[in-house]
Amino acid sequence: MLKRLQSIDNQRLKQISAAFAESFLAQSGSLSSCMNYEEACRYFEVTLHEYQRIGVLYAFGEHEEGYIVFHHKNKGLPWYRDLYLMYRYFTCLNIETMQKMMMIRRGWTDYTISHLDTKDYIDVALVCVKKQYQGQGYLRKLMAEPFAQAKNQGIPLILDTDAEHKAMRYEHIGMRIEKHEILPSGLHMYTMIYEP
Repeated sequence: MLKRLQSIDNQRLKQISAAFAESFLAQSGSLSSCMNYEEACRYFEVTLHEYQRIGVLYAFGEHEEGYIVFHHKNKGLPWYRDLYLMYRYFTCLNIETMQKMMMIRRGWTDYTISHLDTKDYIDVALVCVKKQYQGQGYLRKLMAEPFAQAKNQGIPLILDTDAEHKAMRYEHIGMRIEKHEILPSGLHMYTMIYEP
């Protein structure tokens, strides 16, 4: 069962951000190509602070084995908070890292743009299974509630991922690849969709 995380203190935010950093850096993908552990921690602190502020950050399990950020299409961060996030990234990450982040995904149109005409969907922004729990079925457990909401409401669930092995994991739990592109940077990007 998922537990909403809101109004968490700075120490807890740092712990959760560290779990995201460890998880994402342990796998190949865009983040591991452009930042080190300390930068990844700062990146997630900024990002997760915004998501917990609007009530879309959840933890799973007695020991918080994983975390997920999901919401309905129009219930995520408003556009002006995206601008604020970019400002915060520029203040906490060095210029070289920011340039790498922008260049590595150059040419990619994410699902929030390609699904502008879709009336509603479940938007899964971030998924993290703690490093020590990976490969033990926790991805399926983390996704169970968003899948159930999509099924009950008859709407799709959509997310982007940045490596073939990640796309295969999502396929294994019932999603399909809607779009796959190899970007100029060499990064493989996937839009994954679950249609009940």
